[in-house]
Formats: sequence, C-alpha cells, structure tokens
Amino acid sequence: MDPDALLAADGMARCFRCGATFDAVADHPAAARDGRSALRLDAQAEVAAAPDEPRELPFDLPPDLEPLQPSVDGALDVADTLYEKKSSRGFWYGLVATLLIVALGLQLAWQHRGELLQRYPQLAPVCRYVSCRPEVIRAPERFRVLQRDIAPASNEPGSLTLTARIRNDADIAQHLPDIQLSLLDNNGRVLIRRRLSPQEYMYPPPSNERVVAAGEVLTIELDFEDPGYLATGFVIDFL
Repeated sequence: MDPDALLAADGMARCFRCGATFDAVADHPAAARDGRSALRLDAQAEVAAAPDEPRELPFDLPPDLEPLQPSVDGALDVADTLYEKKSSRGFWYGLVATLLIVALGLQLAWQHRGELLQRYPQLAPVCRYVSCRPEVIRAPERFRVLQRDIAPASNEPGSLTLTARIRNDADIAQHLPDIQLSLLDNNGRVLIRRRLSPQEYMYPPPSNERVVAAGEVLTIELDFEDPGYLATGFVIDFL
C-alpha cells in the first residue's frame, strides 16, 4: 500500500473484494513497521489532539467573575448579514415601462386609425364596440370652390364684394376652414394677401363647433377695399 495514500486516509482502507472498511495500520503490522509512515501518522495524531488539551492562561481569573451574556445591541441587522434580500424594484420598473409602451402604442393607433382601417380591413369589427371612425376631421384641402365672383359693393363705394360657393368634398364632416384671399396683378404677382377666419368671412359669425357636413355647400360674401386697377385676379386657398 502507498504510505502517502494511507496517510491521507488516516490509515483507513477498503477491501477491493468484499468492500469492508478497516484500519490498515492497526490490522497490518507490515504497514506499521514502515518507520516513515508510522512516524508521520503519529505526528498527525499529535497535532490533531493538541487543541483538545487545556492551556494555562498568563493571568489569574477572579473567582466572582460573571459569565459573559449575549447583548441585544450587538446583534446584527438583516442588512448587516451576508443575506441579501432580493429587491422587487426591477419588476415594478419593468411593469411601468411596459404599460407606458402599450399606452403609447394605443395612442398612435388611435391617431392613425383611419390609415390602419384602410390597410387592415379585418379590424373593422372592433369599431362596433369602439368609436374608431372619426366623426369630424380637418381636411381643408377637400374643400372645393364651385363658383366665385368679385364685383363692386352695392352699399359702399370704393369697395368690392367677393362671393364664392364652396363645398365639402370629404367623406365626413369637418370644421370650417380659414380662407386665404390673394389679389393678383396681370403678371400673377400678389398685391394683397389676407387670412380670414370663419368669424370674419361669414355672417352671423359661426361658433367654433360649427361643422360642414359631407357634400354641404356654403356661400360666403366678403367686402374689402378696392385696391385699384392693378388687381386683375384673385385666388382663394383653404387653410
């Protein structure tokens, strides 16, 4: 038997035939006669037994010394121990971030619900439960001028009256647009340009909630000062 392996096993060995464990040093005198191994085993035993022997103190203890008692103030808190409690902040931060992303996605989908319905017609059944189709839109480019005319004002000399009939060609209702009136000369250059709100080009002034239904036709009349012979044409833009 290898003495170093026997020393590492504290002299204990196992039979390779029956599997029984035995003290190879005590049961085999041949191993004990190995002076080097026996010396090392004895030395290890002496070192192991040394802590169990009582040791003398370099001073005398008083006979009435009270035994030490554990102190409550000296106890460690949970934060001072090696145990670290798992924080749930990460879960809540992730939950809040997810809710914000979902809310942002719903807001974008609501703003572009018209385009989504056109691209994905299978979403139409959702409109039975949610008002996903807008009732009023803002599309000033969908207004059309059906007839227009400009003539001297009958009730005020030196003024002109602009008359125009406009129609809402959008599929749904929309609010009244602002009108930009531009007076042009023979070369198409702008002499006068003015932006007018619905309260300025309609009488009586309409409310801010006034809408024009799909296909509705309106007639507007607007008086303004005659700019002279230089003005030979005009353009109406809807803003």
